[in-house]
Amino acid sequence: MISAAELTGITYVLGAITFEEICAVDKEISELRDSTHETNALHELCIEATKEHLIESVSAEEISGTKTDENIYFITGPNAFPEIPTELSQVIDILKLSVRKVDMNIIAIKLLQNFEKRMHDLEMGISSIGSGSAEIKKLESHYSDLLNLYYDYDSWLPGRFTAVADQLMELSKKIEYLK
Repeated sequence: MISAAELTGITYVLGAITFEEICAVDKEISELRDSTHETNALHELCIEATKEHLIESVSAEEISGTKTDENIYFITGPNAFPEIPTELSQVIDILKLSVRKVDMNIIAIKLLQNFEKRMHDLEMGISSIGSGSAEIKKLESHYSDLLNLYYDYDSWLPGRFTAVADQLMELSKKIEYLK
């Protein structure tokens, strides 16, 4: 089975790829390597890679050259360090896969909207608890996750997340005030 680094390498080379295509690529690579693979393990790999922002899931409308469909595509994420499997060029020829172009402007808008929703959820959490509450640790953890994600996205999509920096600072101050 391919590794997480190889998964990011595959998405990097192809631009965007569906889970079914990942399974097909993995199957071909596994056959070339004379190894076995399990779809469940590959599914778990994709879930974990998405959580770690090695890959990001996007819709067909964010991918140039794809017909409008309901497939979820994966693209290389901000934390990816792609490793391109040596067998990939051969597999691309076997499966007749083509490179897809990703519209990073649309992706940035959607990620920013999702990020702002997560900040709003954190702000609602801050508003709903009293000072000195044991929930403050959870809020701090949620804030830390958002801050790390902000840095990842800001370096991946330079200049697109600068508008939320001040909002994040305000959330930090509100959490500190609760202490």
